[in-house]
Amino acid sequence: MEVLILLIGSCLLSCLMLWTIVKAVLLSYGKEQLSISKAICVILGMAAFSILLAGVLPYLYFRFL
Repeated sequence: MEVLILLIGSCLLSCLMLWTIVKAVLLSYGKEQLSISKAICVILGMAAFSILLAGVLPYLYFRFL
């Protein structure tokens, strides 16, 4: 049961982080402070990071605790 809660919490945390970054990047793009290519690179990089974070956090929890 705690594994399921940990996985869901980790995914929700990563999704919330990704949502915040996407909103900030799109707001900067809308104000013409950021080019579309840089906006896409930032969004893809943060998506990869959040997926990695969602997979690593439960592993670290069970490895060290």
